Amino acid sequence: MMLNFVRSCQDLIRRCAARRFAVALLIFSCSVAPAQDTLSATVKSLAETGMFAFGGVGFIGKISQGEIDFRVIQSQPAAVALASFETIYATGDSAAKLYALAGIRQLDRERFKEILRSLDGSQEMVFTMQGCVMERHRLADVARAIDAGSYDDRLKPRQ
Repeated sequence: MMLNFVRSCQDLIRRCAARRFAVALLIFSCSVAPAQDTLSATVKSLAETGMFAFGGVGFIGKISQGEIDFRVIQSQPAAVALASFETIYATGDSAAKLYALAGIRQLDRERFKEILRSLDGSQEMVFTMQGCVMERHRLADVARAIDAGSYDDRLKPRQ
C-alpha cells in the first residue's frame, strides 16, 4: 500500500516537473523573438539618428534618442552588440557611425583603430550636440576625440 502511494507521488512529481519545463520553454521561446525584433528596430533607429550626442541636450536636458538606442545595444551580450555596431557603421548616417565607433571602441580596440585609420583624409561632416549647442564637425575629428577618451565618462554602461 505504502509502495503504491510513493509511486503515485513520484509520478505526480514527474508530471508536474514536465509541465513546468514545458511552460518555461514556451515562455522563453515567446520572449526571444520580440527581443530580436526590438534589437533590429533599435539598430535601424540608431542608423538614422542624424545627430551625435551624449548627455542631456536641449533646454530640458533630455537624453537623445541616439544615446537611448546606443545604450540598448550596449546592454546586449558583447558579440551581439559588436555585430550591431558593425552593421550601424556600415549602413548608418554620419552620426550613427560615431555611435557605432564609440561602441566598437569599447568592445574591440583593434577593429576601432582599423576603422579610425580608414577615416584619415575623410571630409564627411556630422552634427553633434552638447547641452543646447549644436555644431557641425568632421566625422574624423570626433572619431579621434572618441579615441582620445573624450567620451569615456559618458560611455560607461548605466546600471
